[in-house]
Amino acid sequence: MKDYRKIAEDALRKANEGKKVNRLDESIVYPEGLTERMDSQLEKELAEQKTSLGKHPIFPEGDETSFEQKIMGERFSEVAKRYKRAYDVDKIDKNDVVKGMMPLVKDTIMLESKHKKALEKLAVDMIREEYDMDEDVVEIHAELTSKINMVGTKKEPTPKATTLEFKNHDEMVNANEEVYKRRFMNAMIQGAAKKCNHMFHMVDDELTDINPMLPSKYSKMMAAADYMYYIIPKMEEGITGGVVHVQFPTEENPKAIIHVQAMVFPVLIHELVKGVMELLSAHGLPKDKKIGKFVIDKADFLAAEPWDMRIGPALWSRFTEAIDSDDFKLKHHIYSELAALPVKEFNVKMREIMGGTKDGKQIIKDIVNEVKSGLADDDLNEAIGTISDSDDYSNDEGFNLEDLIGGSNSDIDSEDDGDGTWDIEDLF
Repeated sequence: MKDYRKIAEDALRKANEGKKVNRLDESIVYPEGLTERMDSQLEKELAEQKTSLGKHPIFPEGDETSFEQKIMGERFSEVAKRYKRAYDVDKIDKNDVVKGMMPLVKDTIMLESKHKKALEKLAVDMIREEYDMDEDVVEIHAELTSKINMVGTKKEPTPKATTLEFKNHDEMVNANEEVYKRRFMNAMIQGAAKKCNHMFHMVDDELTDINPMLPSKYSKMMAAADYMYYIIPKMEEGITGGVVHVQFPTEENPKAIIHVQAMVFPVLIHELVKGVMELLSAHGLPKDKKIGKFVIDKADFLAAEPWDMRIGPALWSRFTEAIDSDDFKLKHHIYSELAALPVKEFNVKMREIMGGTKDGKQIIKDIVNEVKSGLADDDLNEAIGTISDSDDYSNDEGFNLEDLIGGSNSDIDSEDDGDGTWDIEDLF
């Protein structure tokens, strides 16, 4: 088990050292009037396009600043404002952010301890309502616990080496394009979950009835958690406190199953959203087994996740901003339809959407019209159910999605204690 105190101390030291480093041209990243700054190493990686998405083909052309720099300035400003509002401060002290997190988590766990079942049910009910998801299509198991089961969830730290022999050059080029697509979709999964982990505000009344202190604790905790991603470069070395395991539908068992564990209620919501988004994103994986494995090996790795968490919410916001307010409830249907597109068409359409162009908004409208008119799978339950319908996913080799994804999309890479679990008490 990694020593969280040591991680926090290192983060504080590096944050303070960052004040002495010559900074980049701040005007290319930050909105006017914002005095807070990201860690200088993150600024450098952003400027050099060394994020988890690199020089992604979906990113629209920039001018003197890149697309990533623009949307990250917007996202960082949003995160900083939320922190100031939650803590009622005018200026953010990095030391306070890091030092205060674990005591806050511990206090919250204590407040939740007598109300776990009620909170678990509330989280599941919220997700079912948000996604209009039937019990006979997706089974959900949500658990608030201080012991997180890490069995089968550890990812490779970096892209996995492959010895795949391609049929021809075109197949190789297409496979690499699929890797970029999967990388983008991973960021969108994290982005949707990050934007939804503040959904607890929608049930403030219910939370207040359970314990009046919970809404305030959640606001502070999640605001600090979001902000820490921008002041600590090596967030993959930390603990996020939640895990999701997805079992995809098969011919034998047509019901998808989402298993989630988390230390606190907002993280439980976060992991549940990741599980649902993983189901919807599965439509975007290649149907060929060997190409699918190549894509997962190259796209799903631990070192990418912190940047997915930073940049993903901004990408998800660009996507949802292209949807008319009257059609906003269809956002998950729209995402599912886009995910299923062939990679080249996906890149072209998503680039227009990310660019906020008129064509991008028209692409969204066209999908909405198809959904509404019944020309597409306008029922999210159908979309999830159809994951197991393709013959390509149940061929003679017994291939299914869990063979590729491993049934998990975890935020945590932790040295376990021998039985595949770690305990929150180890952190204090």
